Amino acid sequence: MKNLEKIIREHKNEFDENEPQEAHFKNFLEKLNTPKKRNLFESIPNFLKVAVIITFVIFSGFIGYQIRNMQENTYGLGTISPEYREVEAFYTANINSQLGMLKQLGSFDKEQHQSILSEELKDMDERYSQLKKELKLHPDDDRIIQAMIEYYQVKTNVLNRIIEQLYQIKKQNRNKLNTAV
Repeated sequence: MKNLEKIIREHKNEFDENEPQEAHFKNFLEKLNTPKKRNLFESIPNFLKVAVIITFVIFSGFIGYQIRNMQENTYGLGTISPEYREVEAFYTANINSQLGMLKQLGSFDKEQHQSILSEELKDMDERYSQLKKELKLHPDDDRIIQAMIEYYQVKTNVLNRIIEQLYQIKKQNRNKLNTAV
């Protein structure tokens, strides 16, 4: 503060003048003539800013909706107890293995058979999703838990039968090729 007072006292005459120095006008004109650097945000029109904000809000809502649906879908046997988590993991791994075997075996004789299988598996999965919703509402209901375990058992059995039939078909096709040669 003392330095400021000292500077003011030393330059008292300069402060008392009514007109600024010539260099001041020159600097002022230079600043006036040089184009102002605009930052990126200032150069975007307002309607575009509003559109970006609306898009962000919609996208955030969509992400929130997806996360909520994922949380609903993750509720299953494994959330009831560790024993059921093991059962669910066993059947899920078994079913995934069977689906992998189906892909390795190749396609069916007709696309119609393939679409029927896909529809049946999709229908079974929709029923299981419904069971998961019911389990979330009634986690202590043994009937729902048993129905979920039966779902896994039935799906495993169906996939096993299909795999066996595909093996038989492949075996018959090989035998036909061998006898034809």
